[in-house]
Amino acid sequence: MSNYIPDFSKNHWMVSNPKRKVRTGMDGKPFRCPFCPGNEADTPPEVFRIGDGEANKPGWKVRVVPNLFPITDYHEVIIHSPDHDKNIEDLTEENVVNIIKTYINRFNFLKDKGKVHIFSNQSLISGASLIHSHSQIAVVPHEIPENIVIKQPVVNIVEQIGDFVSYCPTYSEWSYEVWIAEKISNDKLQMPNEFQNLNEEKIKSLSKILQSSIKKLKKIHDGDPHYAKKPFGYNFYISILQAPQVHPTGVLEEGWYLRIIPRFMERAGFEFSTGIMVNSVTAETASDNLAKA
Repeated sequence: MSNYIPDFSKNHWMVSNPKRKVRTGMDGKPFRCPFCPGNEADTPPEVFRIGDGEANKPGWKVRVVPNLFPITDYHEVIIHSPDHDKNIEDLTEENVVNIIKTYINRFNFLKDKGKVHIFSNQSLISGASLIHSHSQIAVVPHEIPENIVIKQPVVNIVEQIGDFVSYCPTYSEWSYEVWIAEKISNDKLQMPNEFQNLNEEKIKSLSKILQSSIKKLKKIHDGDPHYAKKPFGYNFYISILQAPQVHPTGVLEEGWYLRIIPRFMERAGFEFSTGIMVNSVTAETASDNLAKA
């Protein structure tokens, strides 16, 4: 059972779950990847799959299982593909589409249990304990407050695919962070699609721009001698609000976005002591370089 603990002011919360201490790969035992085909018995029984074959047997293209070492009471793992060595930037378009469809399926299944958070940690540098590409879905009780960055205005556009744009907001806490959002008109009567109701065409466009954005970030990483000193890694998450936001300018803003945080830089004492993030690359420079990548 997860234990939610506030600070004295009750403005900040943490979650304590001792099960996380001995995650796979951190327990000193001989290792085999529990996410690879043939090792399905190494995970809890699956709750969803895309692909052929029997449950908990090979044949899947995307597989969802409860997290064996959960943070929250509802915590699932989405295994992106059977291939141990391929990350999102390496997969086929069909595979990335299947991942987005799985996000939507699990969001709709879990949304009545609390606030659903979809996120991915890619590589050990980003906090992953297993390198086999995967995402996670964790549900936080409605009564627990969160400190989430609201959707930032679309500026410094990198790319547009279908109804989606990738961009580097002026408020960027991390070097080369990229946001993806659905582009809407300034007509306040037009209500943008909710994430959980995206149609087939929009799912394909979102899949393409997500994969394209990660590929661009990898080019920036590999081409910079400082960044390339450590492996390429990133986090991304999808922030899904229950209602659209109204921007201070009066322009209607959609209530969800996808944020990619490349791990090109580290947090240090100034950030921890002040809560103020330091970014050495301006959003304008980042968007220009990414557009050319």
